[in-house]
Amino acid sequence: MKRWKKFIASMWVFVAVGLMPSACIDTLDFGTVTDEGQLVIYGLLTDELGVHRVDVGRTDLFGLLPRGVTDATVILLEENGGSHLYRHTEEGRYELYDFQAEDGVKYAIQVTSGEQVYQSEFQELPKQSAEQSVDYSFFTESEGLRTRPFLSVDATVTLPESDEDVYLRWALEETFLWVRLWTGGPFTPPPSNCFIYDDIDPSTLPLLTSAGTGSRNFSLNLGSRLVDDSFLYPFFVTVRQLSVSRETFEYWDRVKQVLNNQGSLFDTPPAPIQGNIRNTSDTDERVLGYFEVAKVSISRVFTTSSDVPFFIPNPCEGAGNPPALCFECEAKAMGRRWTTVAPEWWNFN
Repeated sequence: MKRWKKFIASMWVFVAVGLMPSACIDTLDFGTVTDEGQLVIYGLLTDELGVHRVDVGRTDLFGLLPRGVTDATVILLEENGGSHLYRHTEEGRYELYDFQAEDGVKYAIQVTSGEQVYQSEFQELPKQSAEQSVDYSFFTESEGLRTRPFLSVDATVTLPESDEDVYLRWALEETFLWVRLWTGGPFTPPPSNCFIYDDIDPSTLPLLTSAGTGSRNFSLNLGSRLVDDSFLYPFFVTVRQLSVSRETFEYWDRVKQVLNNQGSLFDTPPAPIQGNIRNTSDTDERVLGYFEVAKVSISRVFTTSSDVPFFIPNPCEGAGNPPALCFECEAKAMGRRWTTVAPEWWNFN
């Protein structure tokens, strides 16, 4: 349940935004424009071999916290007739394993919930991406009498020379090591370390296109992250550059415009933008969310405590009664994804 609520907090960045002319965006009472039980679907398919996810939920009263749908059937469709079944893994989440999108194949998702069938538009991988170089820096931000430290992630991007326009967005993920406190004797093995995952600053929504510009070189801020005790041990940032279609880019651009006008993710959400998913038998039903197919380019950077120019107190040192997070991965993760198995790319070369 914690996982679904955290997903929904991020999803409102993606889907709970206004279906209205961009020239005139007013704050609306979400309860007056969203019905209880509206379907919320978000899925991303890339050419990265691995796990691909679709999240399915229904809005609660006032549309503020959709409930995860646990009895849906989610299928990836290929326009040539192929299909692949997603497996339900947790409340509202469906996953497809050991798969990657292929060039020249058009994909859509089909979601069956109850007697209703919902399907996205077919789309294929874009043909181009861009070169990128990723770096990080640290800065401080004043908040009243308090100063808070942050990590900033930035990219230098070079667009390809091409007659075709390129449309890009970025997604950032953190993976950090957490070393559990060991209080056992000499014959007791130490506990496994924790590897904790989370999205970084999803509301930033970095976007870039070559359309309408004569320049090929850009510098972008991709997001920031508060520095806390997660930086006591190695902290990785995975930067995924997603090359998307023009329609997908325009969807995210409308999302970003409304977010900027609203000022905060936690403002009253306006009416939802129409995505690319429809009820196949009732075209008047409004479905929230989007399914996108993207070509991915991955960069990673990491920090260690010696890189951080700030003092980071360790909650597990000098404490007479250490908190639960010193012993339990789940307590430190606080609803985030975690495992005791290091990712295959975990190295410092």
